[in-house]
This record gives sequence, structure tokens and C-alpha cells, in this order.
Amino acid sequence: MAKKLSYADALKILGKKDSDAWDLAERLADGGLGMLGVPDLFGLRSLLVGKGREAVEGIRDHLRGESRLSRTERILAAERVLAAVAFLESLDEVWEASGAPLTLDELGFSPEDRAALFEPLLTPGQPGRVALPYRWNLDAAQEAVDGAALEGTAPPEAPWTSARAPRADELARQEYFYGLAEAFRDAVPRVAAAREHGVDTPDHPLLAEVARELGERATERFAELHRGLAVDVPEFALWAHEREHARTRATVDDGLGELRHLLATVASDRPVDRRREELFAAHRAVLERPVLRASDVPPGLVLPSLDEAYVPPRGRIAVVTANAVPSSEEWWGLHRPVDDLGAFIAAHLTHPDATDRPTVVLGHPGAGKSKFTEVLAARLPASDFLPVRVELRAVSPNSPIHVQIEEGLAAALHTRVSWRELADSADGALPVIILDGFDELLQATGVDRSDYLERVQEFQQQQEAMGLPVVVIVTTRTVVADRARFPLGTTVIRLEPFDEARIARLVGVWNRANGRAAITGGERSAELTTEAVLRYRDMAEQPLLLMMLLIYDAEDGALRRTGRHLTHGQLYERLLAMFARREVDKHHSGLGRDGLAEAVEGELRRLEVAALAMFTRRKQNVSAEELDRDLAVLLPDAALDPDDTGMHGRIDPAHQVLGRFFFVHEARARTSEGTASVFEFLHATFGEYLVARAVDAALEELDASRSQASRRRGRTRRVDDGELYALLSFACLPGREKVPEFLSELLERRFADDAGLRGDYSDLLVELFREAPFPAANRSYAGFEPARLPVTVRQANYTANLIVLLVLVRGTDDPVDLRELFPEPAEALTEWRNTVGVWRSLHSPEWFSVLNAVRLRHLESWTRQGSHAVLCREEGDPVNVGECIGYELHTDVEVRPDVQDPYGMTVAFDRTISRMLRSTSLRVNGSGARVLLGLLPYLSQAHGDLGAWFLDPEGDSAWLEPHEVLKLRLSPPHVEPERRLDAYRRLLTSTQLGRIELLVLRQAAEDARWPGTANEAEYSPLRRVIREFLAGVDSVVSGNLLRKDAVAPVLDLFPAGFLADDAVRRVIALVDQENPQRGRRTRVHAHLR
Repeated sequence: MAKKLSYADALKILGKKDSDAWDLAERLADGGLGMLGVPDLFGLRSLLVGKGREAVEGIRDHLRGESRLSRTERILAAERVLAAVAFLESLDEVWEASGAPLTLDELGFSPEDRAALFEPLLTPGQPGRVALPYRWNLDAAQEAVDGAALEGTAPPEAPWTSARAPRADELARQEYFYGLAEAFRDAVPRVAAAREHGVDTPDHPLLAEVARELGERATERFAELHRGLAVDVPEFALWAHEREHARTRATVDDGLGELRHLLATVASDRPVDRRREELFAAHRAVLERPVLRASDVPPGLVLPSLDEAYVPPRGRIAVVTANAVPSSEEWWGLHRPVDDLGAFIAAHLTHPDATDRPTVVLGHPGAGKSKFTEVLAARLPASDFLPVRVELRAVSPNSPIHVQIEEGLAAALHTRVSWRELADSADGALPVIILDGFDELLQATGVDRSDYLERVQEFQQQQEAMGLPVVVIVTTRTVVADRARFPLGTTVIRLEPFDEARIARLVGVWNRANGRAAITGGERSAELTTEAVLRYRDMAEQPLLLMMLLIYDAEDGALRRTGRHLTHGQLYERLLAMFARREVDKHHSGLGRDGLAEAVEGELRRLEVAALAMFTRRKQNVSAEELDRDLAVLLPDAALDPDDTGMHGRIDPAHQVLGRFFFVHEARARTSEGTASVFEFLHATFGEYLVARAVDAALEELDASRSQASRRRGRTRRVDDGELYALLSFACLPGREKVPEFLSELLERRFADDAGLRGDYSDLLVELFREAPFPAANRSYAGFEPARLPVTVRQANYTANLIVLLVLVRGTDDPVDLRELFPEPAEALTEWRNTVGVWRSLHSPEWFSVLNAVRLRHLESWTRQGSHAVLCREEGDPVNVGECIGYELHTDVEVRPDVQDPYGMTVAFDRTISRMLRSTSLRVNGSGARVLLGLLPYLSQAHGDLGAWFLDPEGDSAWLEPHEVLKLRLSPPHVEPERRLDAYRRLLTSTQLGRIELLVLRQAAEDARWPGTANEAEYSPLRRVIREFLAGVDSVVSGNLLRKDAVAPVLDLFPAGFLADDAVRRVIALVDQENPQRGRRTRVHAHLR
């Protein structure tokens, strides 16, 4: 649909009922300007401008009743004609105002010259259209700045897309019109009359000025004409995203009502045939259904309909470029959230670019991707759009796109429908194909469809060639976006978590649906408040999980009754127990209290196995086949009794365990063998809590078994740690961020009830750690093997997890002395180094997860006798340098080393050097520690991030700060001068004067006085770098090392005239302001003359 139109094409489209316009278009198309019979430039301009304006006038009436496709075609034609009018009118004005020695008509262009001049204007082209997401990103950034100004807060930093957006729109048009202006500039010197007046080259000052002014004037004129036409063509206002309109919307959109309203303003109201009406009725019927299945809620609870409950999310919008990474959180962080997503969708669906490439909607599980597409399909006007929603889980995964569409139609209409016949009967309505659940196609079948979006684009191109353009929307989870290739220019929308306003909106809908007050225990209680829900914001931000919280509260006001004292672990326990109890009631409604508690625990145990199946495979999902295998080993009786499976017959264990819980997402797709399923918790934290719960239970049972065995006489056999080994030898617990937190909470709850358990658990874990390196013939659960791993890797996972558990058990007040872990305390450090060496063979994410969970502190190690090391839980505190490398102080020397005291130095936890230090400490890496001891002066004085990589502005080179500093300090100035200058540029990019910058300035002063640089040409590049840096300094780091008596002597070292006096005065004033000098005064005299 977004094909490039020539001026003649546009006139034909607009002048179908105007014989003069049609005739002009035919002559232009057949023979060009020569067929028009106009002898001079003035007449030609008048004809093209006049006919163009006539064709555009009254476009409102011409658009009335036109189909969506015809309407868009006419709008594009009007835009193309406006571009020609804008340029030709501007040409007259600019040439006349230029003071040229002759008029345009006096130039006497030959027919060939006129053709060369007007050809770029009349040939197919687009007047600088840019992708809509740029405009939305611009306005989102501006609204954020406006909001900050109203609140009196600092404006948010604009991301690169927002910074580029205003220029993208303007530059695209400028590129088009400046190109036309340059063609005119190049044509004029070919005319004899121009050469006679000395205008004989395109570089002539007159032509250069005319070209610049003409490009600018034509761009402005086109924008004016465009805005004027927006009164008659609402699509122009939609595409421009008029911010005045956006600001009037102070409330959250109501069920994509904004989209419905905007599309109604451009609807044709054409009649709809029977088949399309049936399809549209099927879409509308979805809105009347409850927002969840009735079986998912307690009896008596009123579920609002999807129409009532749907709250459109915010979204981030982007265009895929060569460097785009749609699966990356960092990449999406460069795009601001857009509040009016419905308005964007309305603009996008009416925009010609929508049919060129697929539109991809991303989101996390539970973000509402499917509900979004259901509501979208129901809200599109039937007279102008033909929505076809296809659930990819229910179609053949390897079929062509048109076959998948037909399978989706059959599911919706319960009859076979030909896609081509349906599209042919659309009467100009724009087909909108919604392919929902690409991630399910990938996960459930395991097929490689990395080319799927490319196949979608090919389908769109084929449809376009047949005169049947289509919009295709594909939904998928964000995390699998890296498994598909995105065509360049693809519009991508990522659904954002709910903000507070949207959470409040859904809570209000829920309260209205269930009465203005809930009844609890026979008494009316206050309705659920948004504040009560926001205490669990991480769940409430996801629409489906928010519904889960609302259902949880509905039974007995649970959220309202708990106040502010319910931990997240307690909340997850109660949520899971509630839904498990409801499942038990469905299958065993007559159980007594004890039987009910046992059955509920059985349900939770099944869920634990599912969570462990994902954890041990280091994935966020598990296939039905994988879960069946794990259940057979860990919980053989997991399946329900066949008599309890209902009328559907026997169901496999995996579906019995997970298929009944709506907080578990099932990705299902057809395969040649039938149906394949993959399960995933809607929120990863559910799985993390269940893993912690399973480990806690296994530890409890193992401790009880050990205690019982210890009471027997002569116990010689080691305790059977088979279950714990099975759970903890395939992945590291800290690899899932919340697992250690949940474990700590569960353990502390046990210790609060029985204080003696802490010591018992500690002794048990130390015993298991000591026994871990040796074969265990009596281990149970030997058949559990979710992944095939080398014995050494399993050993590394298991021992690392035992240490993580041990530091959690011991708590913050009782660190673990390393000597407790080994039978020979004198060899503890060596044995520990060997153990951790195996850990380092784990995948990097696993290793770094352990590093962020446990810290090894080497306490006061100046002498070998006084040194000892302790293990504690990593709390994110500042890192003491000595506690990381102090063990190396007494290695290979018998006397006290004369080095700077590392125990007097700390670094921030979030620095790269912090991770280097903690890794060196945990591994007891002597070589690394020795190097760091040698760098202590640098670390203490420069205070830079020793190991962090920095990127050059172009992004093509990475560099290390200490490398550049040492290169400057240790290499003579005349060696590799260009690379030396690069080092200065890299190190002096900040606007703040700190220790590194002062050190670099001191080196620059020495370079400026180096023999052989007396010639100004030798040091002028360096002087430019130093002057630019000092001119940009706007603040000074606090501290004694940056007082005037430290800064002024450095500036005084530079040769006279090297620095700008005003810059020196300003920097010294900043130093005085931030670090005032007390006592004596220091003069700066070399430059203040």
C-alpha cells in the first residue's frame, strides 16, 4: 500500500471524476512534460500547481464512503500532490527574493532542461515520511519532561530514540526537498542565459543560497499544507500524533475505547456481507465472556466481563534497525513508555507502512498479549477492517501463512473458509491478520522458525502484488524474540507492566462487579483498596497475576486483613495453598481437616516437582514429556486416580499437575504426533518460591533422618542425602535471584519455632560438605537425571549450594570459619582453593550467581599466625580491599611487607573492581592478589573502576582506564603521538574534575614541556583537548585531594598561554566552592597575568 506514487499516479487517483485532471495525468504518464504543450516554465508551473490544488480541494467529500484501502490510497495521492505544490510555489518565492539578475522565465529552459529540472519532482517518490514510532517516542519524551516541570523535579534523561525523533521527522522531509532543490541548482548552469550572467557552476554563491533556502522553504510549506489538510483528513492528525489531543486524555483508556473512537472518525460505514458479519460477531462475543474461566474462581464470586475489565496497558514502541535487540531489556530501556497505545494502534492501522512489514507485539507471560488481540479484533470497525485472529497453538506449525489463516478461520466460524475468497469479498476493508502466540509455536514444537517473520513479510508482499494488502500482527514473549529474525523496519510494541493508575482501574472494576463492599463472616467490610494491592506491586503489575490477587482477597478479605506484615514468602504460600485447596475440593470434597491438609500438601508437592524440573534444567519452562519423567522418579504417585479424571478419560501426569492452575501458562501446539505442551509459571517467582520450599522440606527430612540415625548405636553409614543431592547438583540456587531470599525466610521461620535447629542444620551441612568429595553408594534418587552433566559439574553445583545453605543457616551474626569445613584446619585455605577451582568451571552465570551470594573475608592477614578466613552471606556492603587480597601479604615473605595498608581501603559494591576483588578472594587467587597489591597506590589515589571497559563514542573500540593512564605516565610523549592523544581524549570526557582527571592534567602539563614540543604545531592538538575539557568542567569531586592547593599547582605547570585564563579562573572558583581551603592561600600566577 505504501508504494511510491508519481505526480501523474496521484492525479489519476484524485481525479477519477475530473476529466481535465485525468487527461493531464495521462499525458504526463505517456510522454512526460513534452506532451503538455506548455512552452515556458511559468506556464508549466502554473498548470502543475493549479491542477494539483484543484485535485486536493474538497478531499473530505471525495473520501466520504470510500473503503479503507481506497481512502488510504487517496490520502497518499493528496500527500504526493502537496509535495509538488509546496516545491513549485516555494521555487517562485525563493528565486524572486534571491536578487537573481534574471527571472525564472528569462532563464529560457529548453524542453530537455525542463525535463531534467522537473523529473525528480514528478517521478515516483515519498515526501519524507518516517515511521510512526519515532513520533510517539518524541512525544513520550516531551511529556515526561513536561511532567517533571509540573512536579518541580529534574527532567528525565532523554534516550537516543527520543533525542533522534524530532530530527527524524524533519530530516526525512528535508532530505526529499533538499534533493529537489539541489537538482534545480545543478540544472541552472546548463542554461546559456544563466552562464551569460556568470552563474556558470552549481557552486555559485547565488545558487548555493537558493538551494539552501529552497529546501528549507519547501519543507516548511509542505508542513503548512499538510497541517491544513488535516482538518479534512483525520488520518493526518492521527499520524502526526497531535499532542494537544493526547494531553486532554487525563484518564486511563477504557477497553481500547480510544482506538474505537479514533477509527470511528475515519470509518466508511459501508455495508458488511454475511460472512464478515459472522466473523465480527464471533470477535464481539468474546467481550461478553468473563475475564477468566468460571472454574478458576470460588463459587459466588462475580467475574466482570472482558469488556468491563479490560484495561489497556502502556507500551514501548520501536522500529527495528540493524542494531536492534528486541529481546534485550537494555535496548527497550532506550524507548519511553507510551500511555496512549490505542491511539498508536489506530494511527498504525491506517498508515500505509503497516502493510509492508509485520507488526510484532511482545510481552512477558501474563502481560495480556492475547487479551489485547482479542479486544483489538472486537474493536475494529467492521466496515473498514477484516480482523482474523489465529491462535498459533492450534494450527499446523510448518504450514504456509495462508493455510494457518484458514485453520484459524475454521476454528472461529466452524466451517472451512478460503482465505482468498474472504479477502476478495472484503469490499476494500483492510484485512488485519493476528497471529497470536509465536512463542508457543517455538516452545511446544521445538521447531526452528527463525524465518517466521520473514515468511510473514513475504506473504504481505504477495498479497500487495495481488492488490490485496494486509496488516499482520504477531504476538510473542519478549524472551524468545531472539529466536526470530526481524525484517528491518518492523514495528515492535512491547506491552508494559501496569502502573498505579491501571492497577487502581482494575481494582475499581472488581469492586463494582462484586458489590461496593465485601461480606466477611456475616459483617460488611471495607472494599479492597489499591494501596493494599500495591504492597505486592511486582505481582500486581502483571494483569493476570493482579486478577489472582483479587481472587485471593475475595474469599475472606485476605489482603485487607493482613495489613503490612505479610512477607512475600507468606503471600506466595497462602496463594498457592488457596488454589491447591480449591483443586482438592473439586476432586475430594468430603475430606476431613487432616485429610484436606495432607491433600493440599500433596498438590503443592506436585507443583514443587514442576518448579524443580525447570530449575534443574536451568530453564523457565518444561515440556510435558520432561515433567512426566521427573514425576516418575521424584513423585511416582503424582497422577490422580483414573476415577477422578472426569469424563475426559485418563490425563498424563504433567497435565494433571499443572493444567489445572491458571497461574501456569501452557504453550500448546499441534505436531504430527498430536499435541505438544510446554509449561511455565506466569511469574518466575512462583517457581522460585516452590524451589525454595522443596529444598527446605528436603533439608528438614534429612535432618530428621540424621537425628534418628544418630540415636542408634554405632552408626557408621553416612546419611542418605540422595534427595538433596538430586535437587542441588544440577544448578546453583543463587542462579534464581529470589530462591536464597525465600530460603532464608523459610529457615528463619523454622529457627524461630525451634532455636536448636540452627545448630543441627549447621552441623548437618558441614558434614555433607566434608563427605561430598567421596563416593556415596547408598544415595537414593539415582535415577533422577534431568540433564546429562559430568560428575565434576554436579559436584561443583552441590558443594556450592551446600555453602550457600550454610551461610543462610548461620545468619549474619555467625560467619563460617573456613577451618570448620576441613578435617585438617592448617590446610583449609589450600583445600578451599581446590574446591572453588571446581566451581569456576561452571557456566559464567552460575559462577557469578555464587559470587553474589557468598563472600569470603580474609581477616587481618599481616602475619601468617593471625590470619583466618570466614564465609558469610553477601549483603552488598562496600568491599574491603584487604579482606579480599590480604592473604597474599604473608605469602613468600617472612617479614612484614612494606605496602600500603589494603585494610584501610574500601570500594563500592557495584563497581567492576568489586567483583574482581571478591572473585580473587573467593578463589584465593594468589597471582591476582599479588597484582592487585602492586596496584594499591593507583586504586587509592585514582579511585577509578580498575576493571571496567569503556566504549569510544563511535562504539568501535573498548578501553580500560588504568591502561590509558599508565600508558600516558610510562611512555615518552614522542612515542605513538596519535594513540597518546586518543588516551587524553578518552580520559577527559567528563564534565567533573576528579582524581583521574587531575592526574591526567598533570601528565599533560609535563607533555607540554617535553623537549621538542616548544613548536606550537607539536602540542596544539593536545592544547585543544585540554582547553575543551576545562571549558566543559561544571563541578569538582569533593575531597582533600582536590582542594586548591592540589589543583592550582597542576594548572600552574602548563606553559604560558597554553590554557585559557577565564577557564582557569572558573575551575579554581569551582574548587574553592566544593573544597574550601582553610589556613593558607595558594596563588595561581602562571596564567592569570
